[in-house]
Amino acid sequence: MEHSAAHLGVSESKISNMESGRYGQPPGEVAKLLAFYDADPDRIARIVALGQEDDTGSWWAPWAGVIPDWLRLFAGLEGMSQSVFFYEPLAVHGLLQTEGYATAVAAGARRVRPADADLVVGFRMERARRLVDHENPLVLQAVLEETALHRPVGDREVMRGQLAHLLALNRLPNIDIRVIRTSAGVHPALAGQFTLLQFKDFSDVAYVELQEDAIYLHDPTKVRAYNMSAESLRAAALGPRETNSLIASLIEGSQP
Repeated sequence: MEHSAAHLGVSESKISNMESGRYGQPPGEVAKLLAFYDADPDRIARIVALGQEDDTGSWWAPWAGVIPDWLRLFAGLEGMSQSVFFYEPLAVHGLLQTEGYATAVAAGARRVRPADADLVVGFRMERARRLVDHENPLVLQAVLEETALHRPVGDREVMRGQLAHLLALNRLPNIDIRVIRTSAGVHPALAGQFTLLQFKDFSDVAYVELQEDAIYLHDPTKVRAYNMSAESLRAAALGPRETNSLIASLIEGSQP
């Protein structure tokens, strides 16, 4: 890193940010750095061409002003992924949310300005469209904690609609939603939420969201550990049929 920084005439932290993809980088600097690393010239040309494309061609361009850089990166990866696994302990995951539920979440989120709430909800709904895309559906495996289904978000009608939405999604052939009962006790993912992104032509990526940032893990050993946790979580959770029965009972119990 020290030699790379000296070669470009920049700080070591700049090199670190370039390599992690934390910020957008000038294509010229990217080309110079890759050449210093002895990358193949054809690959350098391709990467520089990609780097010269602006965000206006991205599907999330209409929301560029309200989503942070680290979330834009995730949205791009999610859009390219073939399948996704996520574990969500606290609330219904964004990809599974109804508009009413997402609106209630945005209203209570400290990092969402009231003026931007509708845009944030729209961004979340647009991401979810991939689940029902007939030409290129996202294969989704999800594990939710039972507590996430009991946590009141919005009013009773919003919660009933959200639970019904989960049931409808779980009938789709590309979606497998499972719930871990609270009575299951200790399991491998008590450390918190995580997402695994799987691609056709690239290695898996593990994603862990923080308060105001996110961590992306590419190291095969670390990603393998998350894959093992995912398998353990699916084994500890109710099967799809039992999950649907639980959700249906919660809907029934929420009737006035």
